[in-house]
Amino acid sequence: MNCYPCARENKETPAVAVCSVCGKGLCLEHTVERELPLVQRVSGWVDQSLIHLLCAECAEVKTLTD
Repeated sequence: MNCYPCARENKETPAVAVCSVCGKGLCLEHTVERELPLVQRVSGWVDQSLIHLLCAECAEVKTLTD
């Protein structure tokens, strides 16, 4: 699989990650790491989070909704 954003720029770059929201293949240059909650805190439990690999578009949306 190749990086989707690179392919749109007519470059052929192997993907090293997949966006955890939309599923796009991503190279290192186009991968954004974000620490996001694992579970929504409703009952007062201790916060738990994981590192998610995202494309730029999904990272922007996640930033706006946090």
